[in-house]
Amino acid sequence: MSLRYALLGIISKRRVTGYDVVHIFKQQMVHFWGSTHSQIYTELHKMEKEELVDHELVIQESSPNKKIYSLTDKGRKELIRWAIEEPLKSAKIKDEFLIKTTIFPILTHKEVLTLLDEVIERERITLEKTEAWRDHFKQENKQDLGALLTVEYGIRYAKMYIEWCQWAKSLIEKRTTD
Repeated sequence: MSLRYALLGIISKRRVTGYDVVHIFKQQMVHFWGSTHSQIYTELHKMEKEELVDHELVIQESSPNKKIYSLTDKGRKELIRWAIEEPLKSAKIKDEFLIKTTIFPILTHKEVLTLLDEVIERERITLEKTEAWRDHFKQENKQDLGALLTVEYGIRYAKMYIEWCQWAKSLIEKRTTD
C-alpha cells in the first residue's frame, strides 16, 4: 500500500504525466522502495477510480496522447491522513546479497572476495549517480525537503554498504593469513 502514498506524494507537488511519475519515482525513491513501471501505472489507474487523483488528457498530433495527473482534495486528505495517523512499520531489509552471504562458508575466499568487490563496484556507481543527481538538484535551487532528505539517505546508504564490504574483505583476508 505504500506505493500508493509514494505516488500521491509525487503528484501532490505538481501536475505530472505518468512518465514523469515513473521517472521521479525511480530517481528519488530507488534507495528505499522498489516498483516496476507496470505496478506504478496500475496504481495510478486504481487511484483515479477511487478519485484520489484525476487527469487532464492532452491530445498530441505527433506523439501519443498523454494524461497529466493532479491530486484531488480527497487524495490530499488521504495522503495527510496516512502520514499522520498510520503507524510506522519496522523497516525491512530485502537484499539478495545478504542471502548470498549466508553461504559464504561453502565458497572459496577468492569467490567471496570477488562477490564483495562486485558489490563495492555496484554501490560506487550508485553513489556517483546519486551524488550527481543531488548536485544537479541543488543547482536548480529546488527546495524539496523530502527529496533532499531521501537523496542524502541514498548517499549515506551506498557509503555504508561500501564500508561494510571493505570491512568484510579485511576480516576475510585476516582470517586467511591467520
